[in-house]
Amino acid sequence: MNSPIAKFSPSLLGAPTPLMRVDRICHELRRGGVVIIKRGAKAKWVMASEAARQPAFALFQATASGQPDLVVTGQRAKRLGFDVQADETTFRLTTSEPLNADQVCQVADPTCKPDSKSTSSINPTDMFELTPTDSIDGAAIVLMKQAGLLPSAIVTDCTDDTDALTRDVLCIDESDIREGLRQQAVTLRRVSEVSVPLEDAELARIIAFRPSDGELEHLAIVVGEPDLNQPVLIRLHSECFTGDLLGSLRCDCGHQLRGAIALMANAGSGILLYLAQEGRGIGLINKLRAYQLQDGGRDTVDANLDLGFEEDERDYQPAVEMLKQLNVRQVRVLTNNPRKVNALSKLGVNVVERVAHVFPANHHNRGYLYTKGTRGGHLLNLGELTKKEQ
Repeated sequence: MNSPIAKFSPSLLGAPTPLMRVDRICHELRRGGVVIIKRGAKAKWVMASEAARQPAFALFQATASGQPDLVVTGQRAKRLGFDVQADETTFRLTTSEPLNADQVCQVADPTCKPDSKSTSSINPTDMFELTPTDSIDGAAIVLMKQAGLLPSAIVTDCTDDTDALTRDVLCIDESDIREGLRQQAVTLRRVSEVSVPLEDAELARIIAFRPSDGELEHLAIVVGEPDLNQPVLIRLHSECFTGDLLGSLRCDCGHQLRGAIALMANAGSGILLYLAQEGRGIGLINKLRAYQLQDGGRDTVDANLDLGFEEDERDYQPAVEMLKQLNVRQVRVLTNNPRKVNALSKLGVNVVERVAHVFPANHHNRGYLYTKGTRGGHLLNLGELTKKEQ
């Protein structure tokens, strides 16, 4: 008797969706692997710059025709000393000199420390020339951000038969990257719902939403029974491992999380959307890198920019999709950030009110909050805060 398992074929599941392709590529990049990005007849080998100290980098160099190029964001290029327009642009750095892993690290990562004592600091503006980028370079940066890596890539043109190469190397079309990220936001589905009595809200339930690529879930914490015929009190809360779980005093996230739940309970109901967008969307590891830079004197905004990110990399489309599935039509948003309100409004959410959400500062986070108010546009009482980050 034939086993049903013997008849199984992956082809029964159909061709991978663009979102599945993006997910596979991102995991390969996180492992330090090399992938291929195509656009029409053109294709490029791509590797994460922060993986340059792994064995695959030597193979990458051996495969390249000439020296590989480095692709960085405009924010990172500006901080490397180049006179460029920084916002949401990418630049390619080229050199005729052989690159070693420490040099790549210094270009990509402002927290990088050379592995070898014999490696000296480089002057990027002397060593590299800026050359125009194409859409594949930009797509490579998008993938790095999606993978939670530093936004810098090692790239080189594919000079061999790309079809033959893709038999052993993961390959993705540039158009699939754009479509995959769109799908991630709109293909959320409810996968679990359960009552969870909370310390500050005994009548609460948690609803989990998962994107179709199986990536990190977003959570809706529903307090009480919101009246969907009236504006619902909501908060969009980006996850913060250090603040929410560990009680870090460097930020106000833990107080905002628990305070919002308590306020909703006192008000009778509300919904907190707990979004898997650590560190304003740059990921936990990059947030810890930003903390390193802050320890050296940078503020929270400059630290993100130094790493090559924009000030805020969050995407609120998943929150909009969650509200749709929860049948929430009008909202009162619990936040000090007018930009968050504007982002929701632009995405079609009917925001009828912004509700202030302020907590006392401590001597560890006064500077952080001051920066949020003066540079991030948050509506805080700056007179109670100091300029210097502690």
